[in-house]
Amino acid sequence: MNGLLHMKRAILKRLLPGLALGAILSLALPAAELVPFTDITTEQAAALIREKEADSLFKIIDVRSAAEFAENRIKDALNIDIKAADFREKIEKLDRNGIYLMFCLGGVRSARAMNLMKEWGFKQAYNLAGGLMKWQAQKLPLESAPVQAAAPSS
Repeated sequence: MNGLLHMKRAILKRLLPGLALGAILSLALPAAELVPFTDITTEQAAALIREKEADSLFKIIDVRSAAEFAENRIKDALNIDIKAADFREKIEKLDRNGIYLMFCLGGVRSARAMNLMKEWGFKQAYNLAGGLMKWQAQKLPLESAPVQAAAPSS
């Protein structure tokens, strides 16, 4: 399989100069062969979740605000708000050898978070390209906060 991957890279280097090779390759690779620190499709993210759900080192991280997180999220996601003052502190508590799927609403904040994780010495993180909007457009499952009953009137 390494030979095939090498051949794909060689062809893409010749055909698509100037483009981010890792991002392009990740579009064509199954979850087991994803290139760390790249954007991945919703299909690849769903496959990654299925493959790694029993792995204690696999975490799904929603970098949106707590209010956004409360509305809806990918099942089993942790909320670590990239705009919060304690973002780095919370990220630093994670295992650097873990496997992380990052997401936000559109994929921009989570791409930034993924790149910070790379800078901070993490080994494997992926960004959900298009974020939760793309996930929802593909009609993939979401978890949402339970509807709160109105307080009884006195």
